[in-house]
Amino acid sequence: MKAIVSGALAIVVFVLVFSPAMAQDKPWFDVKNCDFCKQFGKDPELLKNMIWEYHDISNGLMIITAVKPELKASYLAAQEGMEKVAQEMAQGKQDVKMCEHCRTYGALMMSGVKFEHVPAGVGDIMLMTSEKPELLAQIKDFAARCREGQRELGKKE
Repeated sequence: MKAIVSGALAIVVFVLVFSPAMAQDKPWFDVKNCDFCKQFGKDPELLKNMIWEYHDISNGLMIITAVKPELKASYLAAQEGMEKVAQEMAQGKQDVKMCEHCRTYGALMMSGVKFEHVPAGVGDIMLMTSEKPELLAQIKDFAARCREGQRELGKKE
C-alpha cells in the first residue's frame, strides 16, 4: 500500500514541484506550515526527543531517525499522518502546503532515485541511492541541505 501511495504522491509532487506558484524562498524545514512536517509537531515532545542523522554513503544517502521509546507511538502516528496527506494528494487535493525539504524529497522520488525504508525498534532507516552520477549529485545536495536545515532549526530553538 505504501508503495502505491508513494507512487501516486510522486506524480502529484511533480506537478507541485514545477508549479510557478511555488515560492523558492521557503524554509528548508517548516514544521508549522508544511502539511507533511507538521505531523511531527502534533506532539510537542516528539521533535525535541528525535534524532535525524544524514550520512553520505558511496551510492547515496542513509537517513537514520531515532526516537525515545516512550514517544514511539507519537512517531508512528506522525508517519501515519504523513501517509494520509500523501493519499489526499493522490486523490487530487491541490492545496497541500510543502516546505522545500518535502518538495525536494518528492522530486527525488520522481527522478528515479531508489528509496528503501527499513523500520527499526528505535525509529527507522531510509536509504536513498542511485548509480547515475547526476542523481547521486542531487542526493548529496539534498543531504547537505538537510544538515544545514538542521543547524538552522537548532538556532531557532
